[in-house]
Amino acid sequence: MPLVLKPFQETLCDGLVARFNNLAEQYRHLSNASAAELKTVREQDAAVVLQAPTGSGKTAIAIEAMARLSSQEQVLWFWFAPFAGLVEQARKTLNAQAPNLRVLDLVSDRRADLANEGGVFVTTWSAVATSNASGRRARNTSDTGLSVDALISLARQQGVRIGCVVDEAHHGFQRARQAQVFFRDVLKPDYALLMTATPRDTDIAPFQRDTGYRLGDEADWASVARIDAVNAGLLKRGVRVVRFLAKDDDTEQLIDFEQLALRECTETHRLIKKMLANSGTNLTPLMLVQVPNGKAAQEAARRHLIDNLGFAEDAIRIHTSDEPDADLISLANDPKVEVLIFKMAVALGFDAPRAFTLAALRGARDPSFGVQVVGRLMRVHTLLQGRDDLPEALGYGYVFLANAESQEGLLNAGAQINNLRTQAPEVGTSTTITYSGTQRSVQLARTGESFALTINPDGDVTWEDASGSDNEQQADGSGSPDTDKSLQGMLAFGQAALMQAEHHHSGEKKPHSEGDKDQSLAGLSLAVQEKNHQYPRRKDVPAALRSERLPPAPLDLEIRLVGFVDFTAQVLASRERVRTQVRRGETDIFNNGHIAEDGSDVWAQLSVAAIAEKARQVVLRLEGVNEREVRERLLGRFRQAIEASGAVPPEDEEVLEQQLDRVLISHPTLLREACRRARLDQVRDIEVSIPHVLESEEPLETAERNVYGVFPIGMNEDERRVARLLDQDTRVLWWHRNPVGAQRPDALGLYRWDEGDGFFPDFIVAIEGRETPDQIALLEIKGAHLWGAGKEAEKAAAEHLDYGRVYMVGRRRGESNYKFLRNLSGRLEEESTFEVQRMAWRS
Repeated sequence: MPLVLKPFQETLCDGLVARFNNLAEQYRHLSNASAAELKTVREQDAAVVLQAPTGSGKTAIAIEAMARLSSQEQVLWFWFAPFAGLVEQARKTLNAQAPNLRVLDLVSDRRADLANEGGVFVTTWSAVATSNASGRRARNTSDTGLSVDALISLARQQGVRIGCVVDEAHHGFQRARQAQVFFRDVLKPDYALLMTATPRDTDIAPFQRDTGYRLGDEADWASVARIDAVNAGLLKRGVRVVRFLAKDDDTEQLIDFEQLALRECTETHRLIKKMLANSGTNLTPLMLVQVPNGKAAQEAARRHLIDNLGFAEDAIRIHTSDEPDADLISLANDPKVEVLIFKMAVALGFDAPRAFTLAALRGARDPSFGVQVVGRLMRVHTLLQGRDDLPEALGYGYVFLANAESQEGLLNAGAQINNLRTQAPEVGTSTTITYSGTQRSVQLARTGESFALTINPDGDVTWEDASGSDNEQQADGSGSPDTDKSLQGMLAFGQAALMQAEHHHSGEKKPHSEGDKDQSLAGLSLAVQEKNHQYPRRKDVPAALRSERLPPAPLDLEIRLVGFVDFTAQVLASRERVRTQVRRGETDIFNNGHIAEDGSDVWAQLSVAAIAEKARQVVLRLEGVNEREVRERLLGRFRQAIEASGAVPPEDEEVLEQQLDRVLISHPTLLREACRRARLDQVRDIEVSIPHVLESEEPLETAERNVYGVFPIGMNEDERRVARLLDQDTRVLWWHRNPVGAQRPDALGLYRWDEGDGFFPDFIVAIEGRETPDQIALLEIKGAHLWGAGKEAEKAAAEHLDYGRVYMVGRRRGESNYKFLRNLSGRLEEESTFEVQRMAWRS
């Protein structure tokens, strides 16, 4: 049946035909022009971009434009489908919608007698521009016909124009070097229409660079506004994105969001199926499931749909080939198929008019890919077009995200699609031929532009800029006097700078005099003599400090640790925790992310695999323990604790392990506290000495209150700044930079704060009036980049038996004032402004 376009499609089609008609007129005007001149015009105007949302009728517009142009002149067209599986679909569409346009077969119709008759070959880039056997056959003359190269050349010789339509221009063509070469060097189309559903696609921009064909700006392109296609009944009113948010970061890591997305998507799919049936529409909706690469992920999704969500096996199909084939098209239209599982690649280029819902089990953060994903849901099935008696819910598509962050790509995709406006392409350029003696040149100008170059009678070349002013360039190539002066000034400046640099460089290379040598030797001798600088400890500073040490772990540590685990009734209750609540949010991607429905809480299953991995990390975090032995002993102790509580432990060992994992992640300090208690009685109180002298290879800056009277080297910026604050405060009697590491015998360390890690505060400070031995306080400086680290935050609660709590201070990036820090929910937060006076009190 001949094609009947919608009004907005007619606008686009008229614009494309007008653009190509204008170009055809230029070709006729240049009938005697050289090949180079024709190439200039062709590359300037032949390529046009048509961008439109999927389902808005790009194919219909392109077919009608081809048919109208072919009715006016002979054109041999090449229609490039993105995948082999879409070639037959495109052929059928062309036969149905443009019966007067002859559809040719690339295998049997490469004949010399057909070269001057026009028509359209439907193919793929891989069929004509690759090194595979099929591509080689098409590019070689044989008994089956002329090579594609020879056929195109013969058609041109007989006055036939060459045209091409690139469907899904963002895909395949730009990524295949051989396709670019074929387009530029063999096809060299007189008319080229590049269609894409991906606005501002990054693959479009390199087209101009790689082929020489100019695409112009987006304002020059043909485009379709989404709202026009919606009003015409071709597209749904919107696409709603559903995402799920955990109550906190720790819980988020344990939720099986993929199963949650599949479950919620299935519920919506079945609701839509019921609505269609109640409205008297004989249409089975299609649920799309987008999975990550890999057989395991695909099979896991299929089994969950069958075993847990109740789909029949024959209602689910999986398509994961690198290119969709003809079966994919039939699957998308087979009413017996309710679920189609696919990978990212299949999101491109296939129609699924039955699709209403999509469960995205992988990320879609790229806007270009988001456009393609959304496109699978936007199309309105022909059975539903023009009906105003349907429930509002059927006017939308629904995407359920397993990864909430994927919403970013979909929202950006919605914004890009919304930015499209229905507009016809620019008509193109005007052409003139300028003669000067025996020389001829082709001049091109866009609409509203003037021709830029003219030849003056005296032989000078005059360039006319946009403002209308002239800049003359003499025939000998010299510029204007002002330009020459400017260039001379720049040259003089450059020469002066060069001379200065050379002089400086030559000065550096000047040989040393004998006197210079003597001075150098004297300086070297002095440096050797002063290499070792010694700074004695102040007499008012104690010679020793009280410290803690932890000996190596005993051989029976695993036994002792498990014996200290306290499986209380509250702890055991968490073994049955298999789900948690998450917040369900729904937004409309075409309404600036506006919340389409207030959030509600839904139950989500906890992931067995995620829980097991996190439980393993809990054990691995323990210092000096054998993970496997701890696990085995802990499992036996866990079973005994369940029995002692009066409950019956599961007989299945795997189920028991899963319950233990839930307990460990629900109570992350359970093992750490047991380990700390197991090691606590092994901590020894010792004395560490403050060395009587500090040695340095270089002289150090004087410090008034440091134990050695200098600022020691090796401190970072924050430590140096705090050291100066201490040195300036009159309440500080003395301060000492504490060495770091258990291997240092003079380092003051704390071990009772943790289950085995040593903590060595940065500074030991004696403060007037502090009620501790030698009036000592401990101070730790923590950079802002460590405030979110859990282990570092826990140090804020460390306490020395004699010297009291360790004060922790830090400052935010870009700020100058330091603040006392405290541990709040596993991270460091500011408490109050740092003042030395506060450290005079023990707590």
